[in-house]
Amino acid sequence: MAIARKDSNGEWTVGAEISVSRYDLEGTVDGIKAALDVMRNSAVAMGMVGEGRVDISTERGYYSDDYEVKITYYFDRYEYPAEKEKREAMEAKVKADAKAKRKAAAEKKRLKDDPEYAEFERLKAKFGV
Repeated sequence: MAIARKDSNGEWTVGAEISVSRYDLEGTVDGIKAALDVMRNSAVAMGMVGEGRVDISTERGYYSDDYEVKITYYFDRYEYPAEKEKREAMEAKVKADAKAKRKAAAEKKRLKDDPEYAEFERLKAKFGV
C-alpha cells in the first residue's frame, strides 16, 4: 500500500511512478517528445496531480556487472477509493486501540488507588494465588 498524504489543497495524494524503457528515449527529438507525452498522458489517466519528474540514473545490471540506464517518471496522484477505505480502516483501528489502551490505563490507575484492591493484591501475593 502506498503512503497517502494531504497536499496543500487538502486532497489525499499518493506517490506513484512509471518505468520507461531507455529505448523509448532514443531517436529523433520529435520521437522523444512523443514518448514523453505518452508517459505523461498515462500518468494523467492514473489521476496525476500537478507535474511529474523524470529521473534518469544508472544501476548495476541484473545478470552482469554492466551498468544499465533506468528511467522513471515520478508523480503524485489522487488516492483511489479502495486505498482510501483501507487507510481510513487502519486509522480507525489505531484510534480504537489507543482508546482501549487509555481506558485500560485509567482502570488500572483507579484500581491502584482503591484500598480494597490494594488489600486484595496483598493477600494474593501472601497466599500465592
